Amino acid sequence: MATAAVLTERAESLGLPITKNAFEGTLENPVPPLPYMVYLLPREATAGADSRPNNLMADDWQLELYTVADDEAAEEIRTRIENEVLHDVDYVKFVAYVDSEECFQTAYEVTGLLRKARK
Repeated sequence: MATAAVLTERAESLGLPITKNAFEGTLENPVPPLPYMVYLLPREATAGADSRPNNLMADDWQLELYTVADDEAAEEIRTRIENEVLHDVDYVKFVAYVDSEECFQTAYEVTGLLRKARK
């Protein structure tokens, strides 16, 4: 069963720079050149029956790919993400140009990933 942790490990194995939430560029450690990925865990919620203690959590996970162009090279990366990272989960995908960053963003949203709650 895919979890947020498993999806993150798969994304890391693609070999592109990746971080959680946002790259924080400094003089010593600048933001890497495009392409790169950012993953987010925007929501977690309890899951299960109301009449007994919940032992499951449902996580949402999002992966964002940032590229210079919406071209064949970007499409190859998207294909790898879809085949190697997201092959066993349902997702919503959208592509948009980010004016302020002068790049393209491809976002994949995955909802309802179940995992055992921490005790």
